[in-house]
Amino acid sequence: MTDLAAPDYAEPIGGWRVWFAVDVEGETQLASPVYHLLWKPGTAFVARCLRSHALSRLVWRGVRAHEAPAELCSCGVYAASDLSLACAYLGDRLVPESLSWPLLHRVLGSVSLWGDVVECERGWRGSHAYPAQLYVCRRNGAGERVLRAEELVDELSGYCVPVELIEGGPPRDVRDEVSSRRI
Repeated sequence: MTDLAAPDYAEPIGGWRVWFAVDVEGETQLASPVYHLLWKPGTAFVARCLRSHALSRLVWRGVRAHEAPAELCSCGVYAASDLSLACAYLGDRLVPESLSWPLLHRVLGSVSLWGDVVECERGWRGSHAYPAQLYVCRRNGAGERVLRAEELVDELSGYCVPVELIEGGPPRDVRDEVSSRRI
């Protein structure tokens, strides 16, 4: 007998997040800023619990392997419900110290989550995700012009989602500009 559980939501959940645009052997790809995992163009990102995977050999600690996202764990693909929350990650708040690829830029975007989805205080954690729209800032938070911003727009077209160049600047300016474009 097959378990036919109903999905958490009938349609994908839309939220906001930030990625690192990185150079992977000459190809620009998106990477998660926290765990530095690649989001491949044309392929859904499938979450897995890195905590339970790393600790699964330590049965004595009571950590059991599970599918992401788990209600009592922090695993899953994160998406903020509010654009302002995501814009806060555009600055140097996340320093890519151990990033495996050269960092090109930070990229803001809307993301679709589906499969198992857990609602959180500031958004959602999902089992599957893919970018829905990407925004590349021409200026960083300090107001400095970003070299290659225009090129990044073209290079991210492999994700087959709209990619827009925005002026950028401080997080509040980014939020206001993206909000005005989505009306």
